[in-house]
Amino acid sequence: MKSFITFILLSLSLIAADIDTKLYDGNDTIAYYVEISKSIDLEPSNTEEDKERITAERKILDKLKPLLDFQTKTTAFPQTLLPDDQNISMENYFSFLNALTDIYSTNDTLKEDEKVIIDKLKYLKDAIENTTLEYKQNLLLNQLEYAFYKLKKRNNTASSKAYEKLIVSEEERFTHKLKQVNFDTITLEKQRLELKKKYEKTLKEETVLSMSKERELMYRETLSEALNKKLSSNNIEKTNLLTAKINQTLLLTLAYVQKNETDKVLELFHASKTDIGTLDTPLQKHFTFKRTIVKTLLDKEVGAGTVALSNVQQGAQSLYMYTYKALNEPLFVFNEHGISTIDIVMVIFIFVFGFLLAAFYRRKIMKLATKHEKISLSSAKIIANIGSYFIIFITLLIALKSIGLDLSNLGLIAGALSIGIGFGLQTLVSNLAAGMILMFERTIRLGDYIEVSESIRGTVNDIKMRSTTITTNDNIDVIIPNSSFIQSNVINWTLENDYRRIHIPFSVAYGTDNELVEKIVLEELKHSGINYVEQAPKYRTLIWMTGMGASSVDYELVVWVRGDSSTRPAGTKSDFLKFLYVILRKHHIEIPFPQMDLHIKNDQTLTLDA
Repeated sequence: MKSFITFILLSLSLIAADIDTKLYDGNDTIAYYVEISKSIDLEPSNTEEDKERITAERKILDKLKPLLDFQTKTTAFPQTLLPDDQNISMENYFSFLNALTDIYSTNDTLKEDEKVIIDKLKYLKDAIENTTLEYKQNLLLNQLEYAFYKLKKRNNTASSKAYEKLIVSEEERFTHKLKQVNFDTITLEKQRLELKKKYEKTLKEETVLSMSKERELMYRETLSEALNKKLSSNNIEKTNLLTAKINQTLLLTLAYVQKNETDKVLELFHASKTDIGTLDTPLQKHFTFKRTIVKTLLDKEVGAGTVALSNVQQGAQSLYMYTYKALNEPLFVFNEHGISTIDIVMVIFIFVFGFLLAAFYRRKIMKLATKHEKISLSSAKIIANIGSYFIIFITLLIALKSIGLDLSNLGLIAGALSIGIGFGLQTLVSNLAAGMILMFERTIRLGDYIEVSESIRGTVNDIKMRSTTITTNDNIDVIIPNSSFIQSNVINWTLENDYRRIHIPFSVAYGTDNELVEKIVLEELKHSGINYVEQAPKYRTLIWMTGMGASSVDYELVVWVRGDSSTRPAGTKSDFLKFLYVILRKHHIEIPFPQMDLHIKNDQTLTLDA
């Protein structure tokens, strides 16, 4: 019930007022104004607010009648500038363009006013339809204001249509008269070039004055009067020169349209857009209208498709320039040089290219080593490693130079790093130095069979700056720091050559003929399939007696092997042991084994009592 009463009171507090259309629409509007004027005279004016409101109502009512009598008029156009029966000077032709531009500006102002009027009408309509009893006295004022803006909007719309019609007709006249214009292209080009030079000089002066401004603000709170005058004068001169340059560019554009030089036309037309973009907003708007008129002429004379395609190309170029500018914006400053995105991309590209080049160089050198027997694999590996490291080093220098790093500062950086190297990186530096020594000294080469310790023995597979990779006979890769080869003893089984002498022990039983054993073993060895070095003065195969044990006579087969046999000692030894076992059994030579005879001595007689 309480909510219902509240709703009723709220409804009574509102006046369901409608827009009074008789104030701006109808045949008896003037008579209606007379009635409104009389009602205003009868309104009580007890307070100052009432007096002000009544005064406002009378003034607005007085303005409504002229708006009803409004006759659409347009600005007088200088038709004499473009006569029909004689040649036209380029000054008159350009004056006509200026007049046409003013019409564009006037029409644009009408459209902008219309947008503002629409917002005001919307506000007044809401105020009228939602008028409360408290503000009832303002209803007539709101109605009159609404009628005023309604009539003004109607008149603006009519004027705008009239100007648009005038623009169409005069643009056609402007285009049609182009052929009658006497253009002095050479003079125009010279004047444009002079304006360009003067404008560039003004820009330089602006930079100098800007620096002077900053300098003065460093030691005083305000600028001197003289500097202020110079800044103001420079700004005015810069604007005047730029506007004159744009006018000259547009006039030249029209001259080249007349000569059918399309490329020159499009070049100048796009140049004018760039210059217009640097102006202040009011001037920018004015010259945009002027450029629009010229574009309409270009669409008819050059072709709308050609201009559109040129605009697309110009847009793509502008996008490229914008992207390029964005990529060149400094992200941070290093060594008093701004580092941009494109600098970072360039460094990455240089690094990638350098590493790819180093990898290509390494593969090429190794391929040459496999094709030419004169180049050893180890030498090729050294050349490949040193060359690739040199390429990477040069790549690093080029990359640092590309971002503006002063390479003379590398000495300072190296000095600063030397402390860290002395403490934290000494092991790394030691390994790098050892790697360089190994590469040049060549005491360990690729393919060499080396023994570092009792448990590590294998073929050198790779030699790098920091470490060396050894592949054992069990196909296990062992990575060993290079400093280990410099500081510890290393056995290189194949340094000078791959000839190796191995000792294979074997035993025979006591009583076996020594000469027979030696003869049988040497003769059978010649006809065996074991890979060993044949008899030679330097590499003779021998059989040594090494001892007389508890149950056997001990011998050693001393034989020279080479190639794979020397790098797989355990397998080679196994082959010879199998050979010895077979031939000794074949010739019935006893292979003894330890044995012990047990003798029991009994000195006492055991007596058993019954």
